[in-house]
Amino acid sequence: RPSASQAFLSGVETFFFPILILISAWTLSSTLGELGAADVLARLLSDRLPVFAFPVAVFLMGAVISFTTGTSWGTMGILMPLAIPVLFNLGSHLSPQDFGILMAAVVGAVFSGAVFGDHCSPISDTTIVSSIACEIEPHAHVRTQLPYALLTAIGFASPSFVLIGLGVPVWFVLAVAVCALWFLPSIYHALARLWG
Repeated sequence: RPSASQAFLSGVETFFFPILILISAWTLSSTLGELGAADVLARLLSDRLPVFAFPVAVFLMGAVISFTTGTSWGTMGILMPLAIPVLFNLGSHLSPQDFGILMAAVVGAVFSGAVFGDHCSPISDTTIVSSIACEIEPHAHVRTQLPYALLTAIGFASPSFVLIGLGVPVWFVLAVAVCALWFLPSIYHALARLWG
């Protein structure tokens, strides 16, 4: 039977490397934040896209920012105040109803892109803590999550944002997504075989 000091040292040894990884991830995330990497990426959206492509561009930009910084909340806080003014510039010629739908799509794109990128990020604190709790390596956790997340982003979110940007009625986009859910298991299994 180990003594209290041996049990303590064993616990410290078990959590030393995961905590070191978590501290490194926080350091990298704060460094990227201080360098303004997210601001630079977000400003690339301004005045460079047609209005129909703006929601999907915001989704992709949110995914890139949150993946590289490892924070969904930080991405939302950075991207939302940048995306909405750009939308006002791009959508000034739209009717109030169309603009309202596009506004909802852009807000949804910020939220979903931020969560998607954070979920896939190997430097996200939630990824690291989840992998520690499951007693697996962080890269193994990311590798198991990517097929689900990519299938959702590529198969559902991105096409939906493009269709809404093109003016397709929201009810139709939702109906297509619900119908596509019937095929999701077979699509996932095919991708899982490719993913290995």
